[in-house]
Amino acid sequence: MELEDNSTYKNLISHIDINRGVNSIEYIAFRDINSELVFKEFLNDVNISNDTIELNLINNKAYKEAVIMSLHMDPKDKHTLVSMVTEEQKTFGGSKLFYLNNTFDKILVVSVPRSMEGKLNMVINRLNKINERITRLNSKIKKDNIETYMKRDIKDKKDFIVNMINKNLRV
Repeated sequence: MELEDNSTYKNLISHIDINRGVNSIEYIAFRDINSELVFKEFLNDVNISNDTIELNLINNKAYKEAVIMSLHMDPKDKHTLVSMVTEEQKTFGGSKLFYLNNTFDKILVVSVPRSMEGKLNMVINRLNKINERITRLNSKIKKDNIETYMKRDIKDKKDFIVNMINKNLRV
């Protein structure tokens, strides 16, 4: 018997990571976010669904420092992960804590002078929060896959192998 498509057993969702290569992280000191070419790919996200306070900080050129980091996401999970990341972008006040580029593979963090470290810590905490959520979802997926295996009337070698992977592989 052949296993059914992905509808029988579900794959786990990959975690979000930041590319840690020195050349993949940029630090930029600037005057105006709207006039710097390096920020062009982020301006769509900056201007959409942002609160007026954040937009005023940008338009009044209060931000002077920026960090651009490359996101590392599995392409098969990109839609799910981008959805989770955009949910975590905003603060309680409605300001965006960070911005995504048009292809959703980079994060821009902007700050007023001498406050980048604190803002980066907040962004990292948000990414950790997303990864904790993914870990919980993956636990549920593993549990569902094991339950699916147990309920199946006909089990072949492939079912056995998938079940063994679900029970034993740590990812």
